[in-house]
Amino acid sequence: MQEYIKIRDKNIPIVVRNYKTSKHLKMYFKADVLYVSKPRYVSMKKALEFIKQNEKFVYEKYTDLSENKNFKTKSWINGDVFSYLGEKYVVKADICNENKININLDQSNKMIKLSYPISIAENEEIRKCYIDRGIKQILKNNTRYILQSKVPYWSKITSIPYKEFKVNDATSKFGSCIPSKKVLHFSSRLIMLPEDKIDAIVVHELCHIIHPNHSKKFYNLVKEYIPNYDEINKWLKENGKIIIF
Repeated sequence: MQEYIKIRDKNIPIVVRNYKTSKHLKMYFKADVLYVSKPRYVSMKKALEFIKQNEKFVYEKYTDLSENKNFKTKSWINGDVFSYLGEKYVVKADICNENKININLDQSNKMIKLSYPISIAENEEIRKCYIDRGIKQILKNNTRYILQSKVPYWSKITSIPYKEFKVNDATSKFGSCIPSKKVLHFSSRLIMLPEDKIDAIVVHELCHIIHPNHSKKFYNLVKEYIPNYDEINKWLKENGKIIIF
């Protein structure tokens, strides 16, 4: 059953999860649902207190997300629209006789073809869970594939060496960098964005190896290689929610 927390005049849906490897409380939104991850030894009471301590952020973020109906979570039904490399792909869903879910990214016709057994057809929550999992794996594989050429390319262009890059399922940020280790982290959702936006994100994180901050020197360095970075950054802020499903 969905749980909620009341913040001012909003009843905000929350999901609290325990992770044995977690060392700190963390929270993030997926669509208009607030997720909180916590170490197992941290109580639910402490988790709720953590949300309350960040009330302003939670309230403003939830209000922004919930009022924008274009970025609600996908139900994976016929007609749903999905972004891939910045283009709109339409979902075509059918029931199949197999006891498994099939997902096919049809780039020629710009469609995501889904088929699933009748046993889960009427259970939206279970259907969504399984399809989400399959879509995430496809995105992770395809993002890693495109970054295998883009990261070395931009590293050579900028003359900024890196040690390795990793791909995770982040939805709150497109990328991050650990300058001291020269390790780059990228969201598996990057493949949903137009390629010029992916390039800008890669350069952004590479430049953090030189400038581990958002100083004027940092942005000047980024703009040496991405002259229209301000325009791209504005686009990402206005359209970045397309990665949420």
